[in-house]
Formats: sequence, C-alpha cells, structure tokens
Amino acid sequence: MIGGDHVNPAPTYGCAFIDEADGTRRSGTMEDYIKCLKLVHAEDSYTLNGGIMIQPSDVPEDNAALNMFYATLQYSDKAILLPTGMKEEMELILEAACGFFGGKEAMIEKPRMIALINTVSPLALDERMLDCLMLLAGYGQPAILCPAAMLGATGSLSMAGTLASGAAESLAGIVLAQMIRPGTPVVFGVQSTAADMRGGIAFACAAPEGTLMQGFGNDLAKFYGLPSRGGGCQTDAPVINCQAGYESMLTFSSAYRHGINLILESGGVMDSVNATSFEKMVIDFEIIRQVKASFTPIEVNEETLDLEEIKEIGHDGSFITADYTLENFSDLYAPPRIGSRNASDPAYFMDSVDKEMERLLEVYDEHKPETDTAALDRVRSILESSGAHISL
Repeated sequence: MIGGDHVNPAPTYGCAFIDEADGTRRSGTMEDYIKCLKLVHAEDSYTLNGGIMIQPSDVPEDNAALNMFYATLQYSDKAILLPTGMKEEMELILEAACGFFGGKEAMIEKPRMIALINTVSPLALDERMLDCLMLLAGYGQPAILCPAAMLGATGSLSMAGTLASGAAESLAGIVLAQMIRPGTPVVFGVQSTAADMRGGIAFACAAPEGTLMQGFGNDLAKFYGLPSRGGGCQTDAPVINCQAGYESMLTFSSAYRHGINLILESGGVMDSVNATSFEKMVIDFEIIRQVKASFTPIEVNEETLDLEEIKEIGHDGSFITADYTLENFSDLYAPPRIGSRNASDPAYFMDSVDKEMERLLEVYDEHKPETDTAALDRVRSILESSGAHISL
C-alpha cells in the first residue's frame, strides 16, 4: 500500500558500480544484482524489491532491464520496482508481466509493479522517460514522477523556486498519465537537493537542503491528494565511515519523520548514488529498524503506567526482578544486529556486518519464494521471442 500513513523503504537505485568493503570499486554484474535481490527479500523492512539496484555490466545494455526484471520475478515475490529501459524493453516487460500475472485487465485491477520516471530539470521529460510513462499508463501500472534538481545548477538556487519548478515537472508527467488512462496510479516525488559548487559542481544527495525540500514535497503531495516519494539512507561518502553513517541516518530519519510514502535509495547507496555497497546495505537495514523504533508512539494505559509496582518498589528497590520487567523485557529494542553495546575488539563493527549479511542470505535460502515455474517460462519465452538473451 503506497499512500496515507504507509511508509515504504525501497533499496538502492541507479548505481553503476559496486564498492567493496576495502574501498575498491568495480563494475556490477548480474550476480551482484541477484545478491541484492536476496538481501532485500530477506529483510522484513521492505515490501518492494527490484529496480536498478546495480547496473550489470556483464549483460548487453539493451538486454539489461529485461534480465533485471526476470531476476526479480525469479528471486523475490515482493512488489516489483521496475527498471526503466528503452521503449522496446518496457513493452516486452509489460507484455511478459501480463503472461505472469494473468493478463492486462488483471494487472490494471491490481497493480503489481511500479516504476520511477525521473524528469530532466529544468522543466523537461526526455523521450525515454516519456515512452516508459506512456506504456505504464496504458497498462495501469503506477509511475513515480520525480525531479532531482540541483540548487543553482539544474534548478533555482532558491529552495522555494526549485520546489515550484519541480512540482510543475511532476505534475506534467502526472497529467500526461491521466490523459492516456484516467485513474493511472501515480506518486508525486521530490528528490532535489543542493549542488556542491566548491571545486566543481557535484550532486550533494545527502545535503540538509535535500531533507528540507523532501519535507515540503510531501506537503505538496498531500495538497494534491497524492502519495509522495523521497529518498533515504543516502550519502556522498565514497567509503563506509562516520560520514556515511550520519548522512544515511539524517536522510532516512527525515524522510520517515515527514511521512514520505515511498523512500527510494534506502539501502546500499554510496558516493552520491554512484555505487552500491552490500556492507552499506546491511548497515542501512539497521538504520531503518532503529528509525522505525524511535518513531513508534509510546503506549500509555493503566498497565503500561505500572503505578502499583512503582509504589511497591519505592525509593530503594530495583525493577530487575519486577513482574512487569520479567513479562515484558523483550519489548525493548533488541541489541542491534549491526554494531554492539559492549564491544572490545576494534574490528567488531565490520564483523557484525559480515555476520548479519551471512544470516540474511541463510534466511533467504531457508525461505525462498515459491515461483510459478510455468508462468516464469512464459515470461522467458515472451522476452526471448524478440531476440533478447536472458542470462539466468
């Protein structure tokens, strides 16, 4: 469910490289993409999986979106974030999805997929995005319309001005979707942020200005009666360090606090959305869990006030063996899976990351999604009928 009070994190998107834990960088592969699918599927914080979590360099570019879509069907049964490819790829993906989900009318009645349509700031949508948007609308599948302007570069230096132009860009795509098929589900997005102009213009994806604009973007979405999209767990750091931690916590906690319905790039983003890191993804899972816990309202009633026990224990007692403690101690946030509260070994942090990654992959292997193999074969047949090569 996207909209209302629902907040849905979604993983890294649009990255070209894999950043290893030792700081080295390499091109991504389909094997990396499948590992991302497994980690996201095993983590309970997510209801969506897929998208361009890493651009696989070992697959021809004109087949990449098809292979990512097929892999998502094969390795996860969560709602699908589609990769947006060229027009021919999107046509094949939607046709194949009909073969998997019971036909076009069934997909329109109950959408299974959603795709990101980025505008081209200032005030444009390019041919590729327009093709994908119009095809999605024709099949009744939701589209996220979202600008990612840079203050003073592709948008006004004024945050108010960039919000205004970004709203125009989002609404232009939304109106087009409704013209093609009235009632097409849409999401109003804002992913605009600052540009770092000192020593060259760089996309500062984790800048405080971005968190401010996302909050106002959510207000605009509510004004228009639409679900909202923002970003979280983002960092401009090129390695896993303190900067990566505080920026990721800032961006996700801000998006969650503002009540943004769909928070993309929440898991694995490095270096201003240039790279994906498996280790950072697992760290971000912990950030998401802790932010959710920190914004959970306190339940106040006769039982939780526990006044009789407080009076009974008095001034010099202990609550360690109190009935309420013994019955409810598991309600406290468990020791974090990433990091430790009583560590002594300097290597404890990355050790905990490795341990949690192994646990998640084991969870995946133990609870693999049940896939309709006949339906999957139909998808493969449709995709390969055009001459495409599915490498899985």
